Order: sequence, then structure tokens, then C-alpha cells
Amino acid sequence: MIRHSLFKLFISTLTVFFSHTLTADEVTFLEQNWQAEDREYFYYADQGSRLIPYDLFLHIEQADNTELFRSDANLKRFGFIKGQVSDNNPDGLAIGMTRNKDAMGLSCAACHTQQINYKNQQIRIDGGQAFIDLRAFLTELTASLKATLDSSEKFNRLASNMLGDTPSSQATADLKQQLTEQYDKRMHYIKANYTHVDYGYTRIDAFGAILNKALTATGIADNSNPANAPTSIPYIWDTPQHDYVEWNGSQTNTKSGALARNIGEALGVFGEITPETTKWLGFIDGGYPSSVQAAELRKLEKRVAKLHSPLWPSAFPAINTKLAEQGRELYETHCIQCHVDIDRTDPKRLIKSRMSTLAEIGTDPLMAENVINSRGKTGRLEGRPQYYIAGSALDAETRAVYIANNLMIGILKNNPLQAKLAQRDAAALGHEDVIYPPKYVDGELLEGKETISDHALLSYKTRPLNGVWSSAPYLHNGSVHNLYQLLLPANERDTSFHIGSWEYDPKTLGYVSKQTENSFEFDTTLPGNSNAGHEYGTGFYGEPALTEQERWALIEYLKTI
Repeated sequence: MIRHSLFKLFISTLTVFFSHTLTADEVTFLEQNWQAEDREYFYYADQGSRLIPYDLFLHIEQADNTELFRSDANLKRFGFIKGQVSDNNPDGLAIGMTRNKDAMGLSCAACHTQQINYKNQQIRIDGGQAFIDLRAFLTELTASLKATLDSSEKFNRLASNMLGDTPSSQATADLKQQLTEQYDKRMHYIKANYTHVDYGYTRIDAFGAILNKALTATGIADNSNPANAPTSIPYIWDTPQHDYVEWNGSQTNTKSGALARNIGEALGVFGEITPETTKWLGFIDGGYPSSVQAAELRKLEKRVAKLHSPLWPSAFPAINTKLAEQGRELYETHCIQCHVDIDRTDPKRLIKSRMSTLAEIGTDPLMAENVINSRGKTGRLEGRPQYYIAGSALDAETRAVYIANNLMIGILKNNPLQAKLAQRDAAALGHEDVIYPPKYVDGELLEGKETISDHALLSYKTRPLNGVWSSAPYLHNGSVHNLYQLLLPANERDTSFHIGSWEYDPKTLGYVSKQTENSFEFDTTLPGNSNAGHEYGTGFYGEPALTEQERWALIEYLKTI
């Protein structure tokens, strides 16, 4: 007993030592191998997102009152974390809001910075799953634009704040035109990405938004698919070390794959592209010009490569080490085949993806199916190679992901530092005998072209579980409230729960479910929201089912990694 208590004290002391507190905001930062300058850069680095004119965002009011839309209190309703005034954030916008020339856009940090609360303590997790409800944010921002157009009082206050007390009639007309254009732009986005199933907090249909952005670039009106398969925003530690990324393992991380992945992400969060080939010196293919900041994306990837997963905070109840030891044995029996061990701090760590097909894992199939089934007209891109300079010519109608391939390589080609690499990789991608990194699907090692076939894409990727305690709700679509629920048979899991509180429950490893004015009720009976599948440890696959004691032992172990 004495030895056990001393060990717990040692672990607690060690965890305190490897954390520090920002007293001014009462936020505790966990030790994740980042310094303050790493956070400052990540929070506000410009990746090329252009959501709305910057000055307009600073001054526009909320739709139903005179308070600024960008106020800390209003942005917190959508899950954004309060930022601090700094050289990179002179106007004190929320974390993840940055400036691209004259526009406000979103940085990586908007979706990959987490803050949880426990007993009035605020704990920051860098690279974690953001709590934002981006769809609600965009909907209410659009409503604010419309209300300002419809209300002379709102418009006059905006004009006075932006243009001064006596603006010229031309300046006023220009502002009205800007408002109209921005409203139309946002309404087009809402229409293109329509779905009757709300996302709620911690989820976004990133693939849907990216593919619809690609379809918009074709110049064809009403060329989109419903963005109706929101997934949990993933944590991003260890991402640069994976061979494949995305929930369906569709993106190789080799060669320029990581940069292409980040280019797609930047387009999905309001990057702009002109899909007409430029000519350098009048004859050199210069690719597609865009707002995407490729140099910044490379820097961001290097910062993320440094990031370590978070350890169990000292503010939480101490880990029961004896119970955790029992949990480790259960982990080796039930989990480690897919969720392999890694050294979270090894700078040379490499992670080989394990994929589970839809039939094997049994979770909601909509996200994986949408990537395969989303199609559209190619418009002005018809006849161009799938990989911009290589691959089959795009038909008049094709898979949306093929159109996205063309755009991403075209943007790479526009970046002088990456043009040669883009050309080499595009030629490889367009070659019939290209060998991709090996991929494990349902335990079978696949190689070559098979690794990007429909069979491999109709699956979901597993990953090491270091830091998984922070990533509730669980499953790829965020349909399971906490980790305890995930260890139950699917028919015993909650069919609905509320998410809206940042308060964390260190017992069940999830957010506290309580109904509030701004909470979101997750309904697992809606399309794309199924909480079925991943019934490992329940006896579903013929293995012995976990007892109640064993469930808690496994949870205790997962707190340690």
C-alpha cells in the first residue's frame, strides 16, 4: 500500500513538473513539446483561408442585437476559444482566426485546438479536437450579413464604424455592394453544403466541403453533393508520422502527399483558387493561382511534427495504477492488433495504418461511401488530366475526388518551391504501375494499386490511442458519448446525448452531458449518426465479453497513454 501510494505521488508530481500555468487567463498548458512561440504561430498562421473581408468581420453586428459578432461571448457560443492580443493577432480575435491580406480566414488551430474544463480549471490541449460548431457559426454569420442589409440602422452603424462619420455616397454604395456579395457568397456555400442533419459541436464534414469546393471551381452552377456525413474533428499529434491519413485512409503522407493534404484542407476552409493555368515567362506551366500559402503549410507541418500527445492532467483524479495494469493486459488482448503501441516522444516514430472495412467494423458507412460516390460535372476542367499533368483525362462527369486531385496538383505546380516535386509525384500518380506504401486492411497487407481501390477506401483507419482520453465523443462520426459507452454493446449505448459543455468527466472519459441554452442534442437515429459497430470486447466478434470491472480497468489504462 505504501509503495502504491508513493508511486501515485511520484506520477502526480512528475505531471505537475511537466506542465505550466498561464496565470493571466488561468489556463493550464500540458507538456506537449511546444513552446509559447509554437502555439502563437500555430494559432494564427495564415494558410490562405479567405472567409470574409477582415474589416467587415471586425465591425459587423450580430443579427438580433447591436453587439459585435466577433465578441468573445458570441464566439464562445460556437465553441471558439478566446484569443489574446499579440503581434500575430492585433485585434484579439479567437484562436484560429487569422488574416490573409484583406480577409479573415481560419487557421488550422480553429479545428485543432482544444480546451476542457474540470472544477473551474481550464486545460488547453494543443492539436486536440476543437469544440467548434462551424456550421452554426457560418449560419449566424450569414444571418448577420442579411440583417445588416435589411436594417438601415445596422447598416448606418457599420458604415460609420468602417468609413467614418461622413462617408461619401460612393464609399457607402461600395460597402453595400460588398455586403451583398458576401451574403450571396455565404448563401451559395450554405446551399452547396446543405444537409438536414445538423453537425453540432466537435464535428464537420470536411470531405464534403472540400469536394464541393472542387465542384464549384468547375464553373457549373448547382454542382454539389449534400455535405451530410460529418465526422469528429481528429486530434493531429502523430499525423505527420502516419503513412496514410484521413478517416478513410485515402491520403498518402509520402512525397508531397502531406502538402497536398494540407492544400485540400485550406481549400475546404475558404481558400480561393483560379483554375486557369498560368504561364511563367509566357510559356512555362505555372499551375493554378490560389490564396493557399504553401510555404506556411510546410512550416505548420513541421510544427505539428514536433507535437506530442497530452498526458493525463495533474488536475484530474490520480490514476489507479493497479487497475491500469489490469487494463494493459486487456488492451493487449482486445485492442493492440489495431491500436498499436508507439513511443509518443520518439522523433523518428513512424506509424503504419490499420484499416477496417465497413463490413468488419460495422460503424456508420456514410462518410466512406460519400467519398466514393460523390460525383459532379467537370465544366471548364473537362479533358484535363486527373493529376493536372498526368493521369486519365477528366470526363464530362466524374468523381468529385478526381476533380479535387487536379486542383491540388495544379496549386502545387503554382508554387515554385514545389513545382518539380509536384510534377514528379503527379507523373507517378498517373502511372498504372505506381506502388503506394503498403496498407493493412482487415489485417491483410495490401500493396500497389490495390491500396487506393474502392475496397481500401470503403473502410476506416485506426490509429495509436495515445491521448485518446481527450477525444470524446468517440467513433469517426462522434456518435458515442464517452469511452465507457464505447465498451458497451451497441444496443446498450445512449441513443441521444447533449454536447455543449466544456466540462470534462474524468471517470467515463467524455464531456458532461447536460441540456443548456446552447447545447446540441446528438440523435444517433439520424442518417450518418449511427452509434453501431466497433463492438470489440463485447462478445460480438466471438471473443469473451468484458466484465464491468474489466471495462473500468481498460479505461484506467487508457488514461496512462
